[in-house]
Amino acid sequence: MEACRQRSVRVAFDTDDALDLVPRENVNYAAIQTQIPIYEFLLRKADIVTTTTQTLADHLRHWNSNVAVIPNSVDPDEWSPVRKSVGVRVGWTGSPTHFVDLGVALDAIRKLQRKYDFTFVLQGICDEASLEELQEVVVARWGKAYFNSPAGRPMKHFLGQLSEIRHEFHPHVPIDQHPRKVCDLGLDIGIAPIVGDRFNENKSCIKYYEYAMSGAVTVASHVLPYTTEVPITAKNRRDSWKEKLEYAITTDRAPLLQAQRDWVMTHRNMEKNVDLWERVLLGEKLPQGSASHELHAAVT
Repeated sequence: MEACRQRSVRVAFDTDDALDLVPRENVNYAAIQTQIPIYEFLLRKADIVTTTTQTLADHLRHWNSNVAVIPNSVDPDEWSPVRKSVGVRVGWTGSPTHFVDLGVALDAIRKLQRKYDFTFVLQGICDEASLEELQEVVVARWGKAYFNSPAGRPMKHFLGQLSEIRHEFHPHVPIDQHPRKVCDLGLDIGIAPIVGDRFNENKSCIKYYEYAMSGAVTVASHVLPYTTEVPITAKNRRDSWKEKLEYAITTDRAPLLQAQRDWVMTHRNMEKNVDLWERVLLGEKLPQGSASHELHAAVT
């Protein structure tokens, strides 16, 4: 940072997470704590901080007043939906930091599978070929006591819930293969459950953008950030998730998908939003709220 300053080189620091708010249940909590001093130093010293939502921008202004909002966006060229002809596919894709979040929706999925014949798909979570193999790796590395730790208890609860759900599992893939993999899952409905805490409130709706581009209708938790953009949201109760998922399973999804995809293509399209990056990195000040386009929930 000092070398850049001496040479009049502007420094931009980009982040799309409030790392200082990561909860103890997050599997990366301990590792992130060692990085917080660097994170906060860069926030304070950068000439410009770029981030993805107005909520997170407001939080980051505690360290730096010069924060620009450039929303997460998708490259349309990377996304080509694949339609599977047999049965309804309801799924989720993500990292191993979401065991608590997934628990919000799994009881509703278990109940609905007793009534409807659909496949529940999980993609990501780990590099192992199966969740059984993941459990073996965890026990070999940290012992069974891990499942009584703040990070291990949500994993144990998640695996217990999942044992009563018919599901299909796909491991994590390298980031450059992610769009193709999500499309290949052939999801009809993508779920985005998250608990309502300060860390999650500062996230973006990137799952919504990716599901829409892959050909799936999104059902998300009725908490920030999803309440600002996603039209179908469920309160974090089993009955509410069951009601909204049942609606998505039984209704004509074609117009819902078209509306969601059209919104993403209009507001979260990298071909359009690259202009925001160029303007900010060239030193132009964006008006607050200029990059924010909300789609208030139509089915809440």
